[in-house]
Amino acid sequence: MDKIAELIESGYECEFLDFKERQYHKDKSMDLLMDIMAMANSRHNGDKFIIIGVKDRPEGKEIKGIDPKEFIDSSNYVQLVLNNIEPEIQFDYFKYEYKGLVLGIFKIYETDNKPYMMRKNFSGLKEGLCLIRKGSMNTIAKRSDLDYMYLNKGQFEMSFLEQTLNAVHDTEGCASIEVVLTNTTELPITIIGGTLYVRNDQGKELSRHHVYGLDKFIGADFKLVLPPKTQKVGQLMVGFESSDPFRLNIDEHGICAEEYVFELLLVDTREKKYSANIKNARIFAIGDFLWKVKRQKGIPHKLRTH
Repeated sequence: MDKIAELIESGYECEFLDFKERQYHKDKSMDLLMDIMAMANSRHNGDKFIIIGVKDRPEGKEIKGIDPKEFIDSSNYVQLVLNNIEPEIQFDYFKYEYKGLVLGIFKIYETDNKPYMMRKNFSGLKEGLCLIRKGSMNTIAKRSDLDYMYLNKGQFEMSFLEQTLNAVHDTEGCASIEVVLTNTTELPITIIGGTLYVRNDQGKELSRHHVYGLDKFIGADFKLVLPPKTQKVGQLMVGFESSDPFRLNIDEHGICAEEYVFELLLVDTREKKYSANIKNARIFAIGDFLWKVKRQKGIPHKLRTH
């Protein structure tokens, strides 16, 4: 089931989801501006949706749909919002077929430049008005809401700087891969845990490796603090065992002809999760990580760390 179908069937009105029975026609332009602005300012970090053609009743949703011939082109809405709200809000409006009916979907995304507000007077909306979505209601943003928006500007970004996981630290029982971590927010971010997932090109998980440090092995209790507006580049240390070469089809030379998909998932003290992916990745292993593979093939190996 895709995301939108899931929202239609089991979602409820909240800070990232709203249902409307009818499209926003010209006489409802003020309502559109209020709803888009409030959604964009909500504290939800992901995409936000307004689903048109659904009547939300206390006893359950009524999927009514809209007439495909009366579907309003997205450009009309985009121009209206662009002319009246600042800074620019990124959103799409598109048709979605659901059980033989056509619905309209507003998808609001990349809302990391809050606060969004009226750039000029329009109908009953005054210049400078700032609305925020709280629960299923639109309300005027208060000082505490604006503080939250400004303090949480920016984002935490991470990416891989190489495509090979090097299992070369057999004494510590870990592998490493170079990454860059960037905190562009106004607040410090403390990473307290993480996992590197290795999958094949079909998405099947082959192995998982817990994060144990950056540039040096610390262990399960590692913490990594990134002050505001800082960046760190280093070797991410993750756990690796002698049984992993079997799961990853690594030979006695530490080489594997296969390519993988890596997904890195980090968690901070606020339980917020961050992820990064890389395709066409490889794994290389040496030393005592290969002793089980060699034993299976009858190749002698003198252990150094056992």
